[in-house]
Amino acid sequence: MSEPTILEGQTAWHVARASRLEFLIDAASYYNAFMQAAKLARQSILILGWDLDSRLVLNREADLSEDQRKAANTPEPLDGGSLSLIEFLNQLLDEKPDLKIHMLNWDYSVIYALEREAMARIKVYWEAGKRLEFQFDNNHPLGASHHQKVVVIDDSIAFAGGIDLTGQRWDTQVHLPEGYGRNRPDGETYDAFHDIQAMVSGEAARCLGELARNRWMRATGDIPRPPETADIWPSQLESSWENIDVGIIRTDPAHEDRAEVRESEAFLKMAISTATDYIYIENQYLTSSSIAESICERLESSTGPEVVIVTPRECPGWLEEATMGVLRHRVVRQMQESDLYGRLYIYYPAIDGNDIFVHAKTMVIDDRIAFVGSTNLSNRSMGLDTECSVAIDTSLCNEDSLSRADARDSIRKYLARLLSEHLGSNPAKVQESLNEESLAATISRLRGNGRTLLPLKTETDPLLDAVIPQEQVDPEKPLEIQKVLADILPLE
Repeated sequence: MSEPTILEGQTAWHVARASRLEFLIDAASYYNAFMQAAKLARQSILILGWDLDSRLVLNREADLSEDQRKAANTPEPLDGGSLSLIEFLNQLLDEKPDLKIHMLNWDYSVIYALEREAMARIKVYWEAGKRLEFQFDNNHPLGASHHQKVVVIDDSIAFAGGIDLTGQRWDTQVHLPEGYGRNRPDGETYDAFHDIQAMVSGEAARCLGELARNRWMRATGDIPRPPETADIWPSQLESSWENIDVGIIRTDPAHEDRAEVRESEAFLKMAISTATDYIYIENQYLTSSSIAESICERLESSTGPEVVIVTPRECPGWLEEATMGVLRHRVVRQMQESDLYGRLYIYYPAIDGNDIFVHAKTMVIDDRIAFVGSTNLSNRSMGLDTECSVAIDTSLCNEDSLSRADARDSIRKYLARLLSEHLGSNPAKVQESLNEESLAATISRLRGNGRTLLPLKTETDPLLDAVIPQEQVDPEKPLEIQKVLADILPLE
């Protein structure tokens, strides 16, 4: 049996028991679960976001026809029709006189200004009551961002992952090219979008509540009172794991009197180093130097695992493609050069020739480890941005928890759910194939036309490759303004 990779104080902030745990694939599932869980709130809802948009329509399946819902395989609409985020929160406040809601949004870079809701704080205060507090958070070093996406309900249920409560996220696992329900607040449609959010209850949720209150205190100087916890879970929702230990894993840059926290990097590197059969990765980015080195070490080993990576075909927008896209090209080239035994497979998902944008941040290893969070495989996610992820490792299972066999079985089912979405298959068929052959062979067997995984071919302008500086484009440490200026200004 492998040694545990989730070590409190080293690769994780806390290791806490989850009464229940589920990985919610794509935002339609997450938003539906969030609404069901929030309806159980009594005292407190804490929301942390990289971006929060009060106009977000949470349950847009309610606006679709029955035929459209069936085609898109949406969750069943909740009673009451479609509601925006602010309408839903106001409804909760009206129904629950003891409820207080705290929303903490990153005080974002001007680069993202056109994508954000204008005058968000004013609008929320205008449309909501005094029991909803909305604040921006810029308590971080120069060049950093608050990238954690966390929601905590009464310290009893919590969500953490890659999905913000904002626009251009909602989609179902079907990812229809027609885009049923994929509309921005201005009515324009957006492309298919794939992401994942973890949902936990029990002690693990309380730990995430502590994280959220710490963030609020750092941003405002005040700290919300911890609520009374309860053993709650929406009756309509299933959970894949029960009574299992979960690692709460962070990145937090050094700032003011706070020491640097690099648990994300430490955990991912350790997990990769233990892989023997397969490493399955879905991530928006592939630019982290340290993670690339860890993967290359396993590829260079004659007894190493298969490595399957699912990532977007290209970065969104010309600026990212000319910067982060160049850095990804370098990492892919490095991995290919290390692939001495032909075990590296890098794909992007598509359906009928249309790309599906991968925003997910998940890793599955050997049916033993599963990781879901906000952590990109970028340098800045290792040390500059705040991140929050959760992980399970069946090596931690014992006589007081879910059995190791049941935990491993649920991890394989999670992997099968992911692959079935990308390959246009069904989880049972994928799992049957995984039981008979390797991960790479399963993908090769089930890949077809229409909905499929396609090999990623990265190309870049040699001139850009020669001049794009990694340290400034994707830094892992807080930026030093003098060094930045020296790099971009000509010498006298």
